[in-house]
Amino acid sequence: MLNPVTSAIAYGSGIPESTVKLLVTLGLTYPIAAYYQRNLLKPLSATGVDERNSYILTAGLGLAIFFSGFRIIHSLITIYASYALMWFGDQMHNRKAGAIAVFAFNLLYLLAGYWAKSSEIYEISWTTPQCVLCLRLMGLGIDVYDGKSIGAEPTKVPRAHSVDDDVKIKRAPLSFGSDTALANVPELRYILAYCFFPSSFLVGPQFSFSLYRKFITFEKYADLSPNDLQNSKKAQMDYMYRCVATGLTYLLVQQLIGSQYPTSYLLTPEFASLNIFKRLVTFWICGKMVYNKYLGVWNLTEGACTLFGISYAGPNNGQADFSGLANVSPRVFEFATSTEQVIASFNMNTNLWVKVYIFKRLKFLNNKSLSQAASLAFLAIWHGFHLNYFLTFIMEFLDVEAEEVLRKHFRPIVMRHTQNNPILDKAWKVLAWITCTSTVNYAVVGFDLLLFRKAWVAYKAVWFIGHIAIASILFGGKFAKSPQIIQSAKKQE
Repeated sequence: MLNPVTSAIAYGSGIPESTVKLLVTLGLTYPIAAYYQRNLLKPLSATGVDERNSYILTAGLGLAIFFSGFRIIHSLITIYASYALMWFGDQMHNRKAGAIAVFAFNLLYLLAGYWAKSSEIYEISWTTPQCVLCLRLMGLGIDVYDGKSIGAEPTKVPRAHSVDDDVKIKRAPLSFGSDTALANVPELRYILAYCFFPSSFLVGPQFSFSLYRKFITFEKYADLSPNDLQNSKKAQMDYMYRCVATGLTYLLVQQLIGSQYPTSYLLTPEFASLNIFKRLVTFWICGKMVYNKYLGVWNLTEGACTLFGISYAGPNNGQADFSGLANVSPRVFEFATSTEQVIASFNMNTNLWVKVYIFKRLKFLNNKSLSQAASLAFLAIWHGFHLNYFLTFIMEFLDVEAEEVLRKHFRPIVMRHTQNNPILDKAWKVLAWITCTSTVNYAVVGFDLLLFRKAWVAYKAVWFIGHIAIASILFGGKFAKSPQIIQSAKKQE
């Protein structure tokens, strides 16, 4: 649906209108959050809870209508249906059936949307907020199921990080703690506000209903006096400005450089005519620009969450910490020297959601690798039907496995030479950074191109070098002896 404001901006800037609409929606979140911070983020009477919830619901619905238009009906259908399934499950004393029904209904509805909107390029549409809502409602259904034993026996909930843990372990999200289980099905008006939370309904971050409830009831700030809360505003604003500056920087780089190096360029005869070194460098840049899009919008949403105050993570070294809902850690991500660091610092809240609601629920398989593979398969189908989604997550799994092989066989050798030599140590870290970024940038190109035939053309142009490297490492690791075994054998001789 055309919007005269976003259409004019798109026409003048050359940016697709869907992208403009997304960015404008994120921008509108800030004045909404500023009003909340100025007028509602303070201790109020009991009626203040309803006032805060109503404001969040009204503002969130307004933004959702601005973004999706009449297609907001899809979100409303899934929310009302999920509420009904949870309510009936509770009334029938079978919350497990309710949780399974909510899970299946939302996943199937999202996949039907993907099928209807299927195209050869990624499009920002109503399925963008719908995929966020899908996980939110799935998690809510499971939280209601987990709460069935509250008051009767200790709740058997896979433990994630508690708030205290997250303050101690930096960069760990607060989104899903150990208290996510819900004794009762929440009222519909609170579920609606939770689902349409202005700064998170569009591109995340994910967080539990219990965190939202603590936010609107002011339980999150129980350790702060009104004076302390007022004094925390400076830290809040400083962190918000940092998020905005970081997000805008990523998006500016994306516009200036990424627009010149889209992944579609890798399919052109011009790219194929470059020498192999230039092709590899260009491939690296194209992959990096794919990540920049996500890093930019996630930092902007984190800034809005900070301004609302929902990301407050408690005191840290005498300062109020508002990093509780960070979805990416730019510093860790940009200087990562291992794929594990990349995974741990990118899309953090969604990864924690999968860990809490999928991975740990598969404990009965008694196989960590199988549980991890199933979790990645779920993430792939959650993104859509394109084969490249599955191939990318398979590559992520194999990258981690290959990294373990390299760590096992080369780390002891490298450490002997670098631990007492600062120059060699820095050189090794630079090499590790180049290898790590090349690995993740290589893999994400296929994800962005969507279609297998397009990915085949792009990877063929660089001789499938990444695929061959991973296969060689995994194959070689089956026969190579670790340095410890070799050293033990020499001692025996």
